[in-house]
Amino acid sequence: MRAKPLFVVAGAVGGTLVATAAFVLNGNASEAPKAVAYRDVNKIAAVLRDHGADGCEADATRVECRHEGRYVAGTVLTPGLTMDAALSTWRTGVAQSALGEQGPFAILQGPNWLVTGPGALMREASQELGGRLINCDRPYGACR
Repeated sequence: MRAKPLFVVAGAVGGTLVATAAFVLNGNASEAPKAVAYRDVNKIAAVLRDHGADGCEADATRVECRHEGRYVAGTVLTPGLTMDAALSTWRTGVAQSALGEQGPFAILQGPNWLVTGPGALMREASQELGGRLINCDRPYGACR
């Protein structure tokens, strides 16, 4: 048997570890490649409208709408705002709470964007946008 160069073995092991980590962290290894990064919110806004969101107001990096009377928003992260910082704020549900909403909501997380709204809408949007779905039981409650 011929000896394999060390970097070939290390590369195979590293690739396996990365794939395993993606599966463990996402719960589904097919989710990660499906979501893509966006430069603006145009695609996100279009998907939300296609699934019944209305009254949408948008600028280049943020869209806010309503869906069956509930708050819906999406943002593309701008330089200086990290995903961890944005996600930790969005998980609180502060925007929903400020509007008097106390029910469950969900967050859809992509590589450089977030979308929030009712769980059913976020599940529908995830079919087109991809990403990781995070369900929250209420503003300032638990998210998983």
